[in-house]
Amino acid sequence: MDDIETELNIAAARSDSPEDKDRNQEQIKQAVLLHQSQPDPRGLFTAIDFLKSNRKCLKLIREAMLRHNWQEAARYFSSYIQTLEAGTHPQVRSAASEITWRLGTEILRHLPNSSLDDFNAFYEQLKNFGVRNYSKICLEHCFHLMLNGQMDEAKRQLSIADSWRYGKQSNAQSMTKKLIRSYCGYLDYLIWNEKKTSALGSEEECANREMHSYFRQASVTLKEIVSQPGVWDPFVLSYIHMLEFYEDKDVALQVLENYAYNKEFPLNPNAHVYLYQFLKRHKAPRAKLIGSLRILHSLVPSHELMLELCSLLLHTKQMSDLEEALAVSMDLLEFSSWKCSIKAWKCLLNIMKKLKMKKCINTVRKEWNVRRSLWLSLHYRSYIARRDSLQNVQLLMVKRDVLRFTGENSKYLMIISDCMQKVSVPSVETLQKTMMKGKTNQHFSDHFSCLMYQP
Repeated sequence: MDDIETELNIAAARSDSPEDKDRNQEQIKQAVLLHQSQPDPRGLFTAIDFLKSNRKCLKLIREAMLRHNWQEAARYFSSYIQTLEAGTHPQVRSAASEITWRLGTEILRHLPNSSLDDFNAFYEQLKNFGVRNYSKICLEHCFHLMLNGQMDEAKRQLSIADSWRYGKQSNAQSMTKKLIRSYCGYLDYLIWNEKKTSALGSEEECANREMHSYFRQASVTLKEIVSQPGVWDPFVLSYIHMLEFYEDKDVALQVLENYAYNKEFPLNPNAHVYLYQFLKRHKAPRAKLIGSLRILHSLVPSHELMLELCSLLLHTKQMSDLEEALAVSMDLLEFSSWKCSIKAWKCLLNIMKKLKMKKCINTVRKEWNVRRSLWLSLHYRSYIARRDSLQNVQLLMVKRDVLRFTGENSKYLMIISDCMQKVSVPSVETLQKTMMKGKTNQHFSDHFSCLMYQP
């Protein structure tokens, strides 16, 4: 709210300029002034009084919202609206239009008795209050209607917003209007999807014709939008879904490749994810799948699809691909979100086993030497071993086996190897039950004390 007060101050300064001197003397309705002001000798309230009243009202609204007293906030907000409508200072009204929008919607969402009609009336009032945010308000109004299941009304509101023109203001909102155009197509897609569900169990020609009509409307709009540079993830997925339904796979592939590879578009990892998933669904050659995931790896090396990339590289039987799989899997495990993933560690262990079978264990050790200092501090620390011994013994065993392949001659490896040979490791559930009953076997206690190591 402080940023809005700043805007109001700037607007006040502008309104005190010589060219606005006469405007500052315009009358303000006394009934809505919330501070103690005295009129000038002519009985008029000035723009300064107007601004002081606004600041006081905003402060009271903020205090009520912080206390979650929404009824009181609504009363002060009503006074604030009246104050703005009473004054005729365009610069101040423009600066205040966004605060009115933000505060009003927040208060309405928390009022216990607010209805959809209240929201609709408020959004219509906002659209008439100031044109600077007209397109954004229309878009938010549409979202609210969609969340309440009123697709037809949302479509009608978007159509009105799409056709809105207001001189320079409409030109300044061209990006938002492009988004409105996009959601017009997206709503057609949602309605098409509903019609599709009902038409699949029906043989009526009318239902199929209506469904196809919405497909044509949606496809024309979405095709136009996704061909322009930008990030259009939900609209691309919607367009591809329709094309796949009508088995137009070539066009769908062309759209996805343009979205992923066109240099005019911003870098977007999701574009490569969508392309890979499409290729996988339609059983594309392994080389195409690998190529798509390689680009994704260069953008997001921690993506979950890197496990699939490793799996694909393992099946090519090429030595270079096997080395690449080793690097990809080790890159993955250097991200904190994957440190405790048994699936990622098993993937790395499997790659190392295959390299050993091909008598290329030196490749593993060469890669290890590059990463040794990082991995010892990231994965092989005393507290990590203690945690794994209590939470995930299987993970600890896999990490031990991985370390063996690296040729690392550490105290940790020797201690764990000896302990694993002498005792059978209980499951985590068994160990926790035993400790809760206070019957922890000294044999197991000695075993787990062995897991406390220093790298």
